[in-house]
Amino acid sequence: MKKKDYLRIALYVVLVIVMFGFFRNTLRKGMNDFRVVHRAATRVLHQENLYNFDDGHYLYKYSPSFAILVAPIGLFPFPIAKVLWVLGMCICLFFIMRWSKRMIMGDKSPPAYLYLLTLLFASKFWVREMWLGQTDLLMLLFIFLFISCTDRGRELLAGIFLALAVIIKPTPLIFVPYLLYKKKFKSVVSLAVASIALIFLPSFVYGVSGNLGLLSGWKSVMSVSSPPLLASGVNQSLFGFFYRFLTATPFHVDVLNLGYTSVNVLVYAVALGLFFLLLFLNRKSELVENGLVKHRECIEYSLLLIFMTLFSPLGWFQNYCSSILAYMLLTYYVLKTRFQDRFVSVLLASSFVLVNLINFETVGRRINELSLSLSLITFGIFLVIICLSRLRLSRTA
Repeated sequence: MKKKDYLRIALYVVLVIVMFGFFRNTLRKGMNDFRVVHRAATRVLHQENLYNFDDGHYLYKYSPSFAILVAPIGLFPFPIAKVLWVLGMCICLFFIMRWSKRMIMGDKSPPAYLYLLTLLFASKFWVREMWLGQTDLLMLLFIFLFISCTDRGRELLAGIFLALAVIIKPTPLIFVPYLLYKKKFKSVVSLAVASIALIFLPSFVYGVSGNLGLLSGWKSVMSVSSPPLLASGVNQSLFGFFYRFLTATPFHVDVLNLGYTSVNVLVYAVALGLFFLLLFLNRKSELVENGLVKHRECIEYSLLLIFMTLFSPLGWFQNYCSSILAYMLLTYYVLKTRFQDRFVSVLLASSFVLVNLINFETVGRRINELSLSLSLITFGIFLVIICLSRLRLSRTA
């Protein structure tokens, strides 16, 4: 073997050791959010109410349908269920990485360290995701299955997979306007029919009236618990960004001290502008010949996955697991061109600094909280959007 082979093996051995320690610590002290999912699963098995304000901070905020789908996990004691959930999330992450690579370069062998660097760039998100025991990786798995089926012309099945993602969190609905723009009407109809069927799925356990009661409870929980969290530091969406900078929030970052109505209008205007940018970039894809990326709409899907969190009223920073495809695409571009594009290289490095280097472990709690209040992660995501736009406008991908 060559020296670089020994180096690669050494890096992966170190990675395995670090990950083993992380998972051991996660299973012992973390996964508080998964406790909510597990409790909901056990409540389904006993036909109990899912939405109880006595649960305090750890309210169940997912749909009743999702509780039905994860009900089998309630058959296991919580310690065993945690192990199974972590293993499941690792499998999801593996396939997300593999499908991202396939969208970018097809069956070609990836450049050295592509997977490792991608995991590093997105580490702030997926590490936090697993530590909390969240559900975003499962949702992303369904979305990649949706994309795969769409590419193969299986629009009906694509709509079903997208519906499965939507019942976990409604943010994947951002794909609907794009599907309509691309005239994928079968997928939209399939999504609508499958979503309605899934909404009524709990009726088989709770009855029709019981299911309607659950849906009412879900609405009440979301309407009561969400507004106070809009300006929270961990909310790194457009709503959190503008609420902290432009309103008199408890974080005292406000610049213009605008009213909430004005800020909401601004948020929707920016979101709409970014979506039109996506459509404009899609039109430019027709001018790309022999592009760097195999999948012709890889940039569009990268942006849509980012927009799921960016446009969400409550976009916790760990939800940016959805940026894995974007980071892999940009990392591949930088490695393939040997850092010749200094603009993208500098912006990608700057995004890494803003997102990953400023955290609790490296700078302490106070500076980390300040960085969240200043929306540095959101700024890092904006840099990724700029890089993706440059690749399309320069006809590179």
